[in-house]
Amino acid sequence: MISDILFHPRSIAVVGASDAYFNGVTQVFLHTLQQFKYKGEIYPVNPKFETVAGLKCYPSIRAIPGDVDFVISIVPAAATPGLLDDCIAKGVKTLHLYTAGYAETDEKERGELQDRLTARARDSGVRILGPNCMGLYIPAEGITYSPAFPMESGDVSFISQSGSYSLIVIRGAGARGVRFNKVVSYGNASDIDECDLLEYLASDAETRIIGAYIEGTRDGRRLHRILKQASSKKPVIVVKKGGTQAGSRGAISHTGALAGDDKIWDSILKQTGAIRVEDAEEMIDLMTTFSFFTRPRSRRVVVLGNGGGPSVRAADDCERAELVLPEAPQKLRQEMKKYSSVAGSMLRNPFDIGGYHFDWAPVIDLLARWEDADMMIWQIAPDIEPFDKDIFHKFCLDQRAKWLKDFKKVSKPAAVCVHASESDVAYEVLKITRTLCVELGIAFYPSVYRAAKAIDRLIGYYERIG
Repeated sequence: MISDILFHPRSIAVVGASDAYFNGVTQVFLHTLQQFKYKGEIYPVNPKFETVAGLKCYPSIRAIPGDVDFVISIVPAAATPGLLDDCIAKGVKTLHLYTAGYAETDEKERGELQDRLTARARDSGVRILGPNCMGLYIPAEGITYSPAFPMESGDVSFISQSGSYSLIVIRGAGARGVRFNKVVSYGNASDIDECDLLEYLASDAETRIIGAYIEGTRDGRRLHRILKQASSKKPVIVVKKGGTQAGSRGAISHTGALAGDDKIWDSILKQTGAIRVEDAEEMIDLMTTFSFFTRPRSRRVVVLGNGGGPSVRAADDCERAELVLPEAPQKLRQEMKKYSSVAGSMLRNPFDIGGYHFDWAPVIDLLARWEDADMMIWQIAPDIEPFDKDIFHKFCLDQRAKWLKDFKKVSKPAAVCVHASESDVAYEVLKITRTLCVELGIAFYPSVYRAAKAIDRLIGYYERIG
């Protein structure tokens, strides 16, 4: 079992910290603690320096006068046995080995070094996180490994065998408004592994949604039991990589993981009720959906937007995801004509009111009250819009921002999609609209295809758990 002290350390030592200006790992593991206003004591450790980042620097862990709960190692692998001895003597609770060069190298002597280090740590009561990992991101505690991560805390927790994958997911989901509670990059999993972390998060009152990137496991039976337990309490979204022959080789080289047969993994995830996704984009979409898109009463959806082609595409994307677009009755279509032109409009569902000079507020209100649809998707296709860059900005920040506030008031689940585009102006629209949606707490997606697929999986999850 993992102790709470892993996620709430009262003091952190960074061993190998340097005062060199361009020392990237010191920036990542020490300066970020200061930037995020870590609540506990910070101790740089390096015999070569008197001070680092304005803090007194100590020659060793043993020389630190106060207690040390958490140690981050950024020294070479050969130096870590001595570091572990110091941690044992000091009563350190957790040793995070950012340090690489162990079992993931597939070299016998380096694998043996990892095994010896892990065995000694277990005998002495020191938990090891890693090796070869980024460690912890806990915004409420002021702990992070990237200055680009959101400082606000949320209710999504994420574990990742890959440090770079965690960076992609946190930054990507963070840009969509998702906020994290606990993130653990655990690397080679020599001691603390996916089973330990999922077991903790399953019972963690601060975690409502769990995400996981897994390359392999040492204990399939335990993982099956814990995934089933966790999925019965909260959504568990899993990316499992390393399933192909080439991917399996990559997993061994990356974290030393035994990836296993992909069909077996697929069966395990289905049996336990975990939601399997294939990549970071789908993980981010599901995190966004469970965070901002409430459970709809049915699969019936109304799609609103501009442009005939994009509207038809949106309808296809929804139906392929088993969402249902009920046809608008004659009475509703007649009411819609009050707020749009007959020429150039689509008023059957999907709805295209045919212009930018109309006030969309009454349209949004009318469709929100339509009893035959239980959710709404607003699709935006910026590359068909007629404005130049400057007018685009004004239109988005003035008119569209106002309509988004009306859209936020809709009582049924609602999402906004800006179709992925290649033009510079379209990217600007996507960015501005995404920012507005984050500020309002609206589910945002870069395409209807991705939105519909994620909503289908959310509905499927709730259908399974009842």
